[in-house]
Order: sequence, then structure tokens, then C-alpha cells
Amino acid sequence: MITTILQFFGGFLLWMCNFFHSYALSLIVFTLLTRLVLFPLTLRGKRSMMQMNALNAEVQKLQKQYGKDKDRLNEETQKLYEREGVNPMGGCLWSLLPLPILMALYYIIRRPLLYMMALTEDQVTAAIEAVQALGYDLGSSAYQEIHAASLMQNSEVMSAVQAAVGDGADKLQAINFNMLGIDLAQTPTLKFWENFDTLGVWCSVGLFLIPFVVTALNFGYTKLSQKTNAINGQQAQANDSANASMKMMNYLMPLMYLWFGFIMPAGMCVYMAFSAIFSALQELICARMLRKDFAKMDAERQQRELEAKEAEKQKKAEIAARRAAQEEEAKKNRGKKRPKKAKKGVKDQPTQFSRVGVRSYARGRAYDPNRYPVTPYRDPADVLDEQQLEAEYAKRGHKLEQAEPEPEDTAPEVLTTEAAIEAPQMEAADAPAEAAETEPTKSADELFAEIQQDAASHQDDKSES
Repeated sequence: MITTILQFFGGFLLWMCNFFHSYALSLIVFTLLTRLVLFPLTLRGKRSMMQMNALNAEVQKLQKQYGKDKDRLNEETQKLYEREGVNPMGGCLWSLLPLPILMALYYIIRRPLLYMMALTEDQVTAAIEAVQALGYDLGSSAYQEIHAASLMQNSEVMSAVQAAVGDGADKLQAINFNMLGIDLAQTPTLKFWENFDTLGVWCSVGLFLIPFVVTALNFGYTKLSQKTNAINGQQAQANDSANASMKMMNYLMPLMYLWFGFIMPAGMCVYMAFSAIFSALQELICARMLRKDFAKMDAERQQRELEAKEAEKQKKAEIAARRAAQEEEAKKNRGKKRPKKAKKGVKDQPTQFSRVGVRSYARGRAYDPNRYPVTPYRDPADVLDEQQLEAEYAKRGHKLEQAEPEPEDTAPEVLTTEAAIEAPQMEAADAPAEAAETEPTKSADELFAEIQQDAASHQDDKSES
């Protein structure tokens, strides 16, 4: 599949060689056509790159604001790009498109017999052996095909190759690799003076200078691209300060072209040189086409920034007015006596029972003796029979009668602790007077409660003494 694609482009390049009768001119036209085909994508990538540079100042503000929180910084930066409609990867993808073309053209230039003339592998091997049999040194095995193709301009070499390939002889064509006296099938070398005898002085010096020309052209294109990517000088300065790593890449890429120039045939150097020239022209055209659009976008962005600043000022003014009102209210209330705040957990508790009794420190400030009703204690073991109760009643001057059952809905009287203690004493004081007037009747339960109260009173008197 890849071989078929490469043979298609190689056949097109061979057709242009026959049309222009120049290998160098064919490479120049091929480079121009590829740039024209890729121009829409280049324009889109240029727009994205200029938008990124236009937002660089706002990105720097986000970096200062969220520099320590990387997750928040990435989130806010992504929101900024979405709000402005910018694709961060759009400016990088377009610059990578020439690389596949460069790789494909390298294979086509390196093996013209296979990809341009569409010979088979066996026929290519036979053609190389035929040229070597004539006594020619084809040099490195990686570039033997292009060297053999350059020698096929000699009628003797062409006849030997035609005889060697057999059925593929009609596909063989002589290609003119000469450009201004320089053989583009040769590879430049640093020790160019060693080729004076074989290639000539001018050809050897020209091959040595071509890689440096390619490097200078690509470096100039890189600097031009930086200037056209920025809308104004401030953004260009922000871009340089924010992308220090890009500066290094801008110098490394031209140096890579210098290295490529000394390891590849000179035909590749022609493609890289004119690719830089046409790319620089595209940069200028794109910048001119996008200048009006970005002037409008810059005006809209400045308007949004002004609106954001006004909203921020209004918000600060509202906060300041609210604080002033709070301070004014605090001044008014400063002279007023503030009510005491109740303790936490104590709500509406009476204080009239504070410091009741001799152990006020134990009862507390909110002590309430009537909060919980107290039921008199009755010992279940202390049981009095009916005769004992009657005898006790007789001592007191009462008559024992059977107690009537109380209704179910009548609740017994609940006495507090102090009332339970004071009740027997009051009854004892009033008993003679009441006995003289009437003779009350009491039930067994009442008599038992009275006896228990007398016992409790006696115990209290004993403890006090």
C-alpha cells in the first residue's frame, strides 16, 4: 500500500522532470503545489496560533492567581479557551503536516528507480550491479540508486542498465540532476576539498554551502512566524517570556536541518530550502488576511475586559457600602446597654431558688426543688395487720373504718419533699383541737402514711440534735 502511494507521487515527480527537463525545478514546483494544497489547513492553524498568543496575557494572570494549584489552573485555562473558542492544539497540528511529506519525498529521492521509474526490486538490483560492473563507485548503499540514476545520462551506462533490467527497459529515463553546475544526486560533505578531483571545485563547494543556506532560511522563517503570530508587540513580549522552551526549539530545529543537509542528497536540501521560502510567504499572506479579523476580535476582547473591570468595581463598591453601614450601626449601638446573654444550654430557668439551703454550692444557681415530684417511700417489709392498726388508732383516739375505694380517675396528691416533711408536724399541732370538736375517721392507708411521717419527723429531730 505504501509502495503504491509512493510510486504515485514518484511518477508525478518524474513527469514534471520530463516536462521541465530539470530535476531541481521539478522539486521546486512540487514543493509549491504541496504548500498550496495545505494552505487552508495552514490558515486555520495560523488563526489558532494567533488566538493563543492573544490570550497569553490572560493566561499569565491565571498563572499568577492559581500558580500553586495546578488542577485549578488547568481548569480555569480550559474555561478561558472554551469561552474564546480557541483550540490549544490547533496551532501545533498544522506545523506537523509537512513532516509526512518530507519523509515520503526522502524515500522517493533516495530510490528513484523503485518509486519514480516503478522497477521491481530484482530489476533495481540488476541495474545497480550493471553500473558497478562498468567500474563506477556508487558509494553508500543507502544512496546507490540515485547515484546510478544520475549516471544514466551517459549513453553507455543507460545501455548497460537497459540490458540488465530486461522487460523494464522501457521504464528507464535519464534525469537531469544538474542545478547551476551542482549535482543534486550527491551528498554534501564537510571535507569538500576531497571531492575536487571527482566532482569539481564549484560542485564540491556548492554542495558544502547548501546545508548552511537551508539552515539560514529555516531560521528566518521561524523568526518571521513568531512576529506574525503576535498581534502586537506586548503580546509578542509576553509570548517570549512565557515560552522559554519554545525559544530553544526555534534554534534546535534549524540546527536539525543543518544535520539533515549533510546526511541526505542535495535534492532534499532543495526541497527544504524552498519549503522555508514558501512557508514564509504563506505566513505573510495569512497575517494579512487575518489582520482585520483579529483587530475586531481584539476590540471585542478589550470591551469584555472593561465590562469585567466595571463589574468588579461595582462589586467592591457594594462591599464597601455594606461595611460602612455595619460600622455605622455598630457606632449607634456602642452607647446602648446590651442585655446579658444567657449561658449556653440554660433557657428561661428560674433563679429564685439559687443558693437554697446550707449546700448552695451543690444545688446550683438554677436549683428548683419542685421540678420533680417526690412520692413518699413505703417499705414493703413493714406490714401492719388490722389489729395493730386498730390499736394504734385507739392510742390516737380514732376509730378504724374500712377505706372506701377511690375513683380510678382521681390522682393521688403528690407532695414535694419539704411539704412531706412539714405535713406531719402541722397535723400533730392541730390534732387536739380537731379531736375535741369532731372525731374523724381514717383508713388503713392514711394511718400507715401518718405513722411513716411520724417516724421521719423523729429521725429528722434526732439528726438535728
